[in-house]
Amino acid sequence: MGENGDKHSVSQDGNSKKPESKNHSGVPKSDLWTDGLICAFEFIRGAKKHVHLKQEDGHTRVTTHSELNHNPFVDSSAADVPRSRSASSLNFIDDHLLPAAQAERYEGSRWIPIGWARISELVQTVQVNAEWPSLELIDDEEDVPVTDLAAPYWERPGGPTWWCHMAAGHSSVEAWLRNATWLHPAISLALRDESKLISERMRHLLYEVPVRVAGGLLFELLGQSVGDPVISEDDVPVVFRSWQAKNFLVTVMHVKGNVSSTNVLGVTEVEELLYAGGYNVPRTVHEVIAHLACRLSRWDDRLFRKSIFGAADEIELKFMNRRNHEDVNLFSIILNQEIRKLSRQVIRVKWSLHAREEIIFELVQHLRGNVARQLLEGLRKNTREMLEEQEAVRGRLFTIQDVMQSSVRAWLQDKSLRVSHNLAVFGGCGLVLTIIVGLFGINVDGIPGAQNTPYAFGLFTLLMIIIGAVLIAVGLVYLGLKKPITEEQVEVRKLELQDVVKIFQHEAETHAQADPELEAIRQRRMQELMAQHGTGKQGSQQNPDQERAQEDAKREADERRQMMLSQILSSQARERIARIALVKPEKARGVEDVILRAAQMGQIVEKVSEERLITLLEQINSQTTKQTKVTIQRRRGVDDD
Repeated sequence: MGENGDKHSVSQDGNSKKPESKNHSGVPKSDLWTDGLICAFEFIRGAKKHVHLKQEDGHTRVTTHSELNHNPFVDSSAADVPRSRSASSLNFIDDHLLPAAQAERYEGSRWIPIGWARISELVQTVQVNAEWPSLELIDDEEDVPVTDLAAPYWERPGGPTWWCHMAAGHSSVEAWLRNATWLHPAISLALRDESKLISERMRHLLYEVPVRVAGGLLFELLGQSVGDPVISEDDVPVVFRSWQAKNFLVTVMHVKGNVSSTNVLGVTEVEELLYAGGYNVPRTVHEVIAHLACRLSRWDDRLFRKSIFGAADEIELKFMNRRNHEDVNLFSIILNQEIRKLSRQVIRVKWSLHAREEIIFELVQHLRGNVARQLLEGLRKNTREMLEEQEAVRGRLFTIQDVMQSSVRAWLQDKSLRVSHNLAVFGGCGLVLTIIVGLFGINVDGIPGAQNTPYAFGLFTLLMIIIGAVLIAVGLVYLGLKKPITEEQVEVRKLELQDVVKIFQHEAETHAQADPELEAIRQRRMQELMAQHGTGKQGSQQNPDQERAQEDAKREADERRQMMLSQILSSQARERIARIALVKPEKARGVEDVILRAAQMGQIVEKVSEERLITLLEQINSQTTKQTKVTIQRRRGVDDD
């Protein structure tokens, strides 16, 4: 987070330099912010103006003395009424009862930069307990939390509204906080020393939560200093020890690491907001705290998504773009190292989000004003969304790891299968050579040509080696594993699959029927129904082109039907069905439908012979006989004598 400030050099002994604070904001660099003071602002409230309220039809109407000459499109001061009314409720010094038809509004309110001199004047107006300057913290109280050292009491808010933001470790800041008589010594120590426990809950929760103590609110805000991408600088966490009492706020930034310069963008945005002014400018220190918490958390979420959640996307991208014949074992070792590192970072993010959620919950209880509560409620919702996103990232990492382990196992199995297969080929070829040698026995004298040829043994051995090499080569060519798939084969297959998809899409768009035979049967049945209901004449008066198209479709369906039957039935079976069709055409067509359905269902794997057709006809006749019912109805006479 980038704060405006000079390049301040601080250390405990005055020799080492503290990190510089970059000025990336639109706020002009102020000469007042020196000696460890990063930024400081004072709220100047505008002139008080009475506003008359009128009740009309259940709605409140705001009228002022200049209402008659008021143009709502030019003058935007009327929009400040709700903000001024909600903000003025926090100023208890100027609060007084007004009549029911009157309210107050402040115009021209703004924040102005201030320096050490004005801060010294402001702290003089802070009313403190007379016993605080005389208190001294002894060494035995280092482990005692601040809530036990600073006795809590309540004072009504009052005095000027201001905020100063400082860098911890600077000699001027250390001296100013140490000599601050308007601060309880325990509060001063907590602001200077980030390791000092605020409350006992830190021992159990591992993070600090806001507490009410010594008439004010002591709390922590978490953020990050964005590293310089040019020099590949890492982001460094920062902690803001903050003290809010009455109408002022003091924040001290502690950097949790070594950086050349700090760049806390959340604080930079709040500086720009205060300096620019306008309708959205905070009116109270409670709103300043809410804006700080929102801007710091928002930049934390952006950095988490970029550096941690984005790293999960990179791991998935690396895994999906691996080469086909890459050493998966080496590839998995590399990705497992990255996943292990990223998992630790994701867990830290989860702890940070839980800490933020608890801090926001406590701030909602302590801060006042509708604007501050709305900002914190929105921040709480964003925190819950970040927790869900973090859980999704963890699930993706586990999924990638499981798929990667499965790929490694498949790669090892394939490699083992290849080795075993090659060994089997070598063993089979060696078996052939063993049989050949065994035919001549183990005696050297049994070698052909051993009597007249002195080099018979060497020649026979060379012949066996040549035969073995030829057998192994032939075995690897015809019995070996397939060659690895090339990129050209992959591209060709992808084009074929795309063609299949395009054909299917074209058929779906043109409403083409998947089974033309069923469509022909459906049309024929529709014509029969139309003829039964007396609509045959209307159907016969169709367009000649439509009738011709229907006849062509019917002819094509019959041709496909006969072609399918010729592939399924033998010649004798086709002749028998033709003889049946001469006597009973409906029965012959029904038998053909049964055979076609059986073939489509995969029940017929070879051509149907005449004997099988006769068996099928007997089964059809028996089923028809069982389903036939004879009903005899006797005619009754009209008179029953």
